Amino acid sequence: MQIRAEVAWSAVFPAGEGEVPSTALVVGDGRHVIAVALSGAKAEGGRLFSDERLLPAEVILDPVSRLVVFRLSGPPGRALPLMADATLSAGAVVKTAGGIQGKSAGWVKHIEGKILPLALLKIEYSGKVPRPGTPLMDLSGNVVAVAHQPTGPQSGYAIPAEVVKRVLDDVQRGGHVSRGWIGLYLRPDAKVPQVTRVQAGSPSALAGVKTGDVLLQVGSRPLVEYADAVNAFFFLRPGVATPVKLKRGDQELLLSLTPVERRSD
Repeated sequence: MQIRAEVAWSAVFPAGEGEVPSTALVVGDGRHVIAVALSGAKAEGGRLFSDERLLPAEVILDPVSRLVVFRLSGPPGRALPLMADATLSAGAVVKTAGGIQGKSAGWVKHIEGKILPLALLKIEYSGKVPRPGTPLMDLSGNVVAVAHQPTGPQSGYAIPAEVVKRVLDDVQRGGHVSRGWIGLYLRPDAKVPQVTRVQAGSPSALAGVKTGDVLLQVGSRPLVEYADAVNAFFFLRPGVATPVKLKRGDQELLLSLTPVERRSD
């Protein structure tokens, strides 16, 4: 039996003396529910609710994005459609089921000088910032992002739907979130994503990457700076060949790397 579409999903996570709430959304096969456990919240103690009714569910955390996947043991819910290939340009309009509208202010790759482990979206809202975990939809009702940490009374960060899809695919397929490792190293302070070391026997070494190469593109993602490479590496999948475009001197090369698994847990 399918749970009604208007069911309200939520989660709470223990943190210090209290609990941190999150909105939740049903995705994928209907047996997986996504929420957000902000930094400081104990994701492993998360509890999932449907219309304020506590549900039994396995808890799986992606520590990089802070997305939490609850795997239901009971009847499936009605999944929301994910636009995993959506690209929100500056000015793109999003909305919540509650009627709050917002506009994308572009991508955020650094916060206070620190490079983020994946690129987030900055959203400026017309009203109060929605709770973390709230699905942000395009005008057709497809989920294009999930609200993350607020940054002000009417602004906040959001996780793009392609990140949700990346985490969900891993959990549905293998029960955990894994990382694709290719064994090359870059200098965070360099102006371009230039390779400083290639680990012997790694996928990068086997593919022919050399120290001094400048990465131009990983998969479908063009790279301009180190932060772009960090974001692209988040989407590497173990065992899945990934095209890598690089520059060696005056020559551009296209190589294929097959990452190996490095589990996030």
